[in-house]
Amino acid sequence: MTCRILILDFDKQGLFQATDPNTIARTSELWEKDIQLLSPWGKVCSPGFDDNDDTWTWQPENAGDGPAVLVCGHCTSTMDAAWHFIENRQMNIWDSVIAVEQTAGRGQQKRQWISPAGNIHASWLWPLPDFDEKNKADWGGLLSLVVGFVFARVFKELNVPVRIKWPNDLLLYEQKFGGDRKFGGILVERRDHHILVGTGININYSPEDRLLRDEFAVPATHLAAQGCEMSPLSLWMMLVEKGKSLFEKLVQTSTPAEFIKMIDTQMAWVGKKVLIRQMNADIFEAIILGLAKDGGLRIKKENIEEVMYSGSVIPL
Repeated sequence: MTCRILILDFDKQGLFQATDPNTIARTSELWEKDIQLLSPWGKVCSPGFDDNDDTWTWQPENAGDGPAVLVCGHCTSTMDAAWHFIENRQMNIWDSVIAVEQTAGRGQQKRQWISPAGNIHASWLWPLPDFDEKNKADWGGLLSLVVGFVFARVFKELNVPVRIKWPNDLLLYEQKFGGDRKFGGILVERRDHHILVGTGININYSPEDRLLRDEFAVPATHLAAQGCEMSPLSLWMMLVEKGKSLFEKLVQTSTPAEFIKMIDTQMAWVGKKVLIRQMNADIFEAIILGLAKDGGLRIKKENIEEVMYSGSVIPL
């Protein structure tokens, strides 16, 4: 299975601007690498993407037959763009939207995610899992963790050791700072029977510590700082292709309880004392014990075990 790449050469007011291979190649060296790797490109009439039939996309000459990856240029939010396509029945399961640049992305707790060309800003339509009735309820609250687990497994194949910060951030250990740093984030949104996975991954840029507006934010890093040289479209295609396969294998061969045991070993700071800020602004110290069976975070606070379902966690 190889992803089918479509560069969108049409505008959608308020969501994204039209672009083409040459324009994308000028945004960053990493995108230029991807454009050259997939060349030659051809302009194709692609009816069905707008209110009229005169819409065009750019596609590689050797087009794939797998999930579609819709590439847009200057974009406010890939989540909003993807929901537009989903609501108009223009995206299928496993299709995704990736933006060269994003200006108003969103993360957990409505935090803004602004990122320049060269990083990944993408939204991916996942299937509503067809679990058997016995396990359906148990799997329901685990989807965000499942996404993080799948991504961590793909990065492991690239020799990039990733840990997961509850509920859905991706961390790398940075030797010179002596601690974990965030290089990726995941946001899962559900509408009706659709599940949309928003993903931000720092490839060649991450904000400096002094620019982080939230004192509870884990310091950031990027893959290039860890010696992982990847380009955004190539890495995204790999995540889609390998991630789809890993997800399908996981839900076919594992129970929710077995999954919790597997992911527990990849969670950050288990057994460590951390600082927690809950939604009501209470701040306290606790020890992370692991995951509850429904995906909540098990903690020990003043020698009392609790399960939390929202809040921010940072190491001490």
